[in-house]
Amino acid sequence: MAELVWIGKNKFNLDDQFQQLLSRQLFTVRSYPLQDTHSPADAWHNRLILGDKNDALPILLRELGSAVNLIYIDPPFMTERDFMGSGAGSPQLAYSDKWGHDLDTYLQWLYETFTLLHALLAEHGSLYVHLDWRAIHYAKVILDEVFASGAKAEGAGFKSEIIWHYQSGGRSQHCYARKHDTILLYTKSAHYCFHGDRIGERRGAQKRNHMRKRVQADGHVTWTIRSGGRVYTYDEDAPMTPSDVWSDISHLHQKDPQRNGYATQKPAALLERIILASSDEDDLVLDCCCGSGVTPAAAERLRRRWIACDQSRLAIQLTEERLQGCEDIRPFVVQKIQEVPETRLP
Repeated sequence: MAELVWIGKNKFNLDDQFQQLLSRQLFTVRSYPLQDTHSPADAWHNRLILGDKNDALPILLRELGSAVNLIYIDPPFMTERDFMGSGAGSPQLAYSDKWGHDLDTYLQWLYETFTLLHALLAEHGSLYVHLDWRAIHYAKVILDEVFASGAKAEGAGFKSEIIWHYQSGGRSQHCYARKHDTILLYTKSAHYCFHGDRIGERRGAQKRNHMRKRVQADGHVTWTIRSGGRVYTYDEDAPMTPSDVWSDISHLHQKDPQRNGYATQKPAALLERIILASSDEDDLVLDCCCGSGVTPAAAERLRRRWIACDQSRLAIQLTEERLQGCEDIRPFVVQKIQEVPETRLP
């Protein structure tokens, strides 16, 4: 197994994390609906958590280890920039992506995050990691190490490299214009949830490859192709296996009605595609850098359970507002991390 090495690399010990966080717990600040008197005390409530992932994820791991069906993370890209948002109508810091040009610190952050997320992932679960040209090559090698070292089932590890191609952005005079992000898909075993038929494009009546077109008496179209001594027939209404290049989902423009004031917001269609392909209704979806709230909102619309975390107060505020605008919203709580008072024996 290849291993990426950086200055100060620290093998992340989950047991140490548990010991350090024994004095912390999640405290519910608000519940929605505000007058939720019908849910039993032990009923599931979706969660929106204010807190750094290094604090929130180990606490969740104590309760939900190997229980999360789908994880999506859109972490800082190491842009060396501060990103602003517009909560309550006035500009404020959304999050800082400044690392002092210290790649070693950033790689340690990724390594710790991936280790925690791997531990939370169910044996049949999927992890999507969304980055760009700055760090995606480092992330893939780190993910290979994390999934190989934690593998308990055959077939764990890398599955797909998805290219999300879009039209927005500038035009460079010195290199090819950068017009895509990369999303890596990793799974914890060979037996993972994947429904390509839910997101595949309809085959249609357009000629593809070297297939032969057949028009039936009623005008219906089928396509046939011979491969390996066999003839395969496909109906024009059948969905095609989705490719790993997504160019049909537009980047959000500045005046897009989806925007809620958070920098680096991603389109809802992107998360809906991932959730539809890699989870079923009532599965548990996690996003520990939820930002604008697109992941929990998409999970809510598709009737998945969800947990969303972020260290930014603006992110939590905008996500909370976004969720309140969802139709037929199910109960959820807003939580923060607090210290448990020390109990002294008499």
